[in-house]
Amino acid sequence: MENFPAGVGSIKVTVYLAEGTLSGLSSLAPYFTGELKRAKADNMADTCGLDRRTAAARRARWELQKEQLRRAGQLFDSRRALVTAGLVQVITERGWDRQDLPAVPGQSRGRWVGSANFGFSEQLSVDLPADLVVRAKAGCYHVSRPATDALHKWHERNPGATQTRPNRPGCDPYEYAEYTRLAAQVLTTGRIWRDAVKTGVAMAQALSAPS
Repeated sequence: MENFPAGVGSIKVTVYLAEGTLSGLSSLAPYFTGELKRAKADNMADTCGLDRRTAAARRARWELQKEQLRRAGQLFDSRRALVTAGLVQVITERGWDRQDLPAVPGQSRGRWVGSANFGFSEQLSVDLPADLVVRAKAGCYHVSRPATDALHKWHERNPGATQTRPNRPGCDPYEYAEYTRLAAQVLTTGRIWRDAVKTGVAMAQALSAPS
């Protein structure tokens, strides 16, 4: 995965965010617009004088190059570009770009045991490169598996508990404390998406700040 070559396709993710995050993203709209104009003014975007086939090939190459620039944090022309750049950075910092991570088993897809999206008042839906999303999910699964395996056993011991109410009647204080301890060890994809947004915002703000 060296240099994160652009993959094929995208996957929509919904990011649950703390209050005020969307306002910070909106403040970057003028910067996104400027970046979009910069991309359109690039020599690679110019197809004047080219025949249809050559022009189409040139546009395709430019689209691929733009995606590579977004991943490298060198083109912030949309919210998607911001989150993409942030996600690449998060994956790299966790070393997942250098690991041969196994795919997430089908039965482990969907909401993970121990996960929660409580306390977040804002949402952002964004289409992200499929290869990055798959790698992030695999990384989370790999890191969290010991805890999620233990949580599945916890639920076998406490069949009346649910993910949203693990402390409901029938679950004693010791068992609830054990649930809390294990749940804290689960690295959710939601956390990775939030870290990607936070990282992307910081990168864009640094680049857009007056020199």
